[in-house]
Amino acid sequence: MKEFNAHEEESFSLIKNLIEDNGYKMTYQRRKILLQFVRNKNNHLSAEKVYNMLKDNGIGISTIYRNINIFVDLDILKEFRVNNKSYYELKMYARKPLHIHFQCERCGKVKDIVDKEVILKYLKINNLIEKNQMVEIYDVDIMFHGLCNNCTKKYT
Repeated sequence: MKEFNAHEEESFSLIKNLIEDNGYKMTYQRRKILLQFVRNKNNHLSAEKVYNMLKDNGIGISTIYRNINIFVDLDILKEFRVNNKSYYELKMYARKPLHIHFQCERCGKVKDIVDKEVILKYLKINNLIEKNQMVEIYDVDIMFHGLCNNCTKKYT
């Protein structure tokens, strides 16, 4: 079975080059950890979730944390916190550079909100902030909290 499809292979190759250009080796453990993020690119993974996916491969939790921190430092992964727990998602080559998160307060699910109209309005706000405050914005974390559709239906 092929490890990646063509787009994933290209992304993985670029990530591998970035890792090696920054003085790190693409070890077996790093490859396996990155593979989980590439395969789960639409999910938000915690270090514990990655560990549970890989513990049968002999990869320990400290190795997971150490490598995730390297990937965050290299801008390969983006970290965001929900209720004092860190989640990570593939940042590089994810084809969704700006998106908003929504967390359901009942079931705890975190969902990406990728909506062209919302993103365009955010970009206008971003430009206005940069202009009026004379700053450059490189990244943003937006998290909305409320009830998802399933929980709204269950509890109304």
